[in-house]
Amino acid sequence: MSVGAGFILKKALGTLFMPLAICLILFALGMLYVLLRRAKDAIAPFVMGALLLYAFSLNSVSGYMIRPLEDAYPPLNLASAEIVKKPVKWVVVLGAGHWTDKRLSPGSMLEQAALYRLTEGIRVANRFRGSILVLSGGKYKDEQSSAQVMAAAAVDLGFDPARIVLSDKALDTHDEAIHIKTLAGSDAFVLVTSASHMPRAVKLFENQGLRPIPAPTCYRDKGEPEYFLPGADNIKTCNMAVHEYLGLAWSFVRGQISIF
Repeated sequence: MSVGAGFILKKALGTLFMPLAICLILFALGMLYVLLRRAKDAIAPFVMGALLLYAFSLNSVSGYMIRPLEDAYPPLNLASAEIVKKPVKWVVVLGAGHWTDKRLSPGSMLEQAALYRLTEGIRVANRFRGSILVLSGGKYKDEQSSAQVMAAAAVDLGFDPARIVLSDKALDTHDEAIHIKTLAGSDAFVLVTSASHMPRAVKLFENQGLRPIPAPTCYRDKGEPEYFLPGADNIKTCNMAVHEYLGLAWSFVRGQISIF
């Protein structure tokens, strides 16, 4: 599957606005001033970059940034009376990252978010015995699609391959929603994706006339106390939060969602 220039440009521009990228740009600006023998001018970008990097590495800051996204939908309680009554036919798991390494099992090829999404999808599909597990995600910079790797991992985990359907032509959530609409139609289905990604995913699916039942997973903010010690994982959380806010803004500008 060919990847359009617009998709690549969107990825590249989005990377420039990530918190870590902003800190690196400030450090690069400081180094440029040093090379130009303007040491005094280098102080401000160096200090600003260091302060921002420390702030983004704090648990409280990363939690503050991602919490509004993750709190938009509660975890799916499969024991609730409302859920038990629903005739769920499809369990849709949105794709995430992977990298093919033939030395590894399929599950080990999946990135953390993809593995969380897959295990939640299997949990939900096992509750609705007649449901079909729809694994989504196209091929990008790899010989396999995300859907293919997740399917292999699901089978390794003992899930019935006859209950798996691949939707592996889409590279972004908007296109995934279009593909799922042609598959699920008006049937009730559960939508599984990362908690921070769920608000954007639900809006894009609803804009296609679908009514997904959200099943968020892969929570980054778990309410850990703040010790004011920097952590690299918190920077990743900040990056994920900014990625989703930019994604919401991009979808709104393109008319793919009606409410920001």
